[in-house]
Amino acid sequence: PPGKAFQITYVRLRFHTSRPESFAIYKRTSPASPWQPYQFYSGTCERTFGLPSRGFLRAGDEERTALCSDEFSDISPLTGGNVAFSTLEGRPGALAFDGNDKLQQEWVTATDVRVSLRRLNTFGDEVFGDPKVLRSYYYAVSDLAVGGRCKCHGHASECGRGSDGRLVCRCQHNTTGDDCERCLPSHNSRPWAQASSDDAHE
Repeated sequence: PPGKAFQITYVRLRFHTSRPESFAIYKRTSPASPWQPYQFYSGTCERTFGLPSRGFLRAGDEERTALCSDEFSDISPLTGGNVAFSTLEGRPGALAFDGNDKLQQEWVTATDVRVSLRRLNTFGDEVFGDPKVLRSYYYAVSDLAVGGRCKCHGHASECGRGSDGRLVCRCQHNTTGDDCERCLPSHNSRPWAQASSDDAHE
């Protein structure tokens, strides 16, 4: 649904054809915000995206950095290849993720996800330049799954349709708003705070 923020945990693609040699996953945090890189895949990371091929960040690295991996860039399998991107895998704070780290929250939050297929995998036929042969290559995605949960700041266990048909959090802990982003008027003696595993901040 447009405009609702989610905490994305994974993006999985299944290709009917061979996987692309280079492709990227992007996200944005609101319908009006710019697209941001989420993950790059390429057999030529440096040349294609200007990034080294690596699968993890070191402690102290910027947590909101998109990585480039040469994993999933082979031409084989010729059909049925999967790509699985986990938003927190390879990140220093992944094991301590409880929703309170603002950088991690920002990293996993998205209203929209986009996949950009950049370069086909071929058997080297582009060298010969035969248009008929080159037209035999194409992209075909047979399944795209995005896993996540509604972003409710820890104050709801589910989302549902509001009276206007939009998806909203079913707020608990004396909070209100589409994303449980503020206290109920009758419960504002303390400032609003995001819930954590240790404290619901009711």
